[in-house]
Amino acid sequence: MRAILQVHAAVALLFLSACVAHAPTIGNSTQPETDSLRAECPSEVRYTAVAPAGATLAELKALTEARLAALHLKAVWSVPEGEAFVDSQPDHLRMQRLLSVVLPSLERYPAVLFERMRLTHIALVKNLTVAGQRRRAMPAPETASVVYADNDEDICLAGMELRIHHEFYHFIEYRVFGDFYYRDPLWLAMNPAAVSYGSGGATAYGIGFVNLGHPAAGMVSRYALYGPEEDKAEMFGWMMTPGYAHRVLQWVAEDTALSAKRQFLIRFLQEQSSDAMGPQYFLQRAQAVAATVPPQVGR
Repeated sequence: MRAILQVHAAVALLFLSACVAHAPTIGNSTQPETDSLRAECPSEVRYTAVAPAGATLAELKALTEARLAALHLKAVWSVPEGEAFVDSQPDHLRMQRLLSVVLPSLERYPAVLFERMRLTHIALVKNLTVAGQRRRAMPAPETASVVYADNDEDICLAGMELRIHHEFYHFIEYRVFGDFYYRDPLWLAMNPAAVSYGSGGATAYGIGFVNLGHPAAGMVSRYALYGPEEDKAEMFGWMMTPGYAHRVLQWVAEDTALSAKRQFLIRFLQEQSSDAMGPQYFLQRAQAVAATVPPQVGR
């Protein structure tokens, strides 16, 4: 599997140069990163540790593999762009932090969606670096995988979950349309006349980007304005993530364009999931707040 994963590097590098969910490191990739979603972090959302504090690397891997197997997924523990976790206390804590978000996020999906999208592997690493810049996630459909990473940073964990769904949506779009940058005419037609997309996610790099919610009619976030592919992935990420999804539900009550986009994605995901992800499913996502999400691990 390690040899197979190496083939995704070139495609991932090309794609991720235009897909950013955070303000990246400028220059040296080991510099502290700015969490672009911290301003929008829903304080009511909490995540619980997946294992006791003293769990070993082997125990964490075994637990992860069992939970992913229930979704018909397999774990991958190394990729060329990232580093493997090692059996040390600092890495145990980092791995716990990553797993505390990734596992419940993936468990929100019906397994049928993974099967239909031909997603078979989830890569879990640390210090993911692409083209000299840190990433927290990247899709790799050419190896039927999505990669998620802990970069040893102070990050809004609900914001990390949003990124998990955002990058998986790029994977879905590629599987359905064969293109990360498909310009869906039906989606574009829902935009208000004043909407003008930017030149892609790459232009958000190196400017201390802050991703604010609902900056304009029809736009779920500021980052959605960087391109139609990011608009779709952002809308999906916000609809799927506790805390964020509730805000979307409030905004669509007053924003007809945003409401149309939400309904569009609900119909699309309902079709792709064999009816498992319909209106009631997304309503439940919007209602998932502090009362239904366990206590958080660190910040």
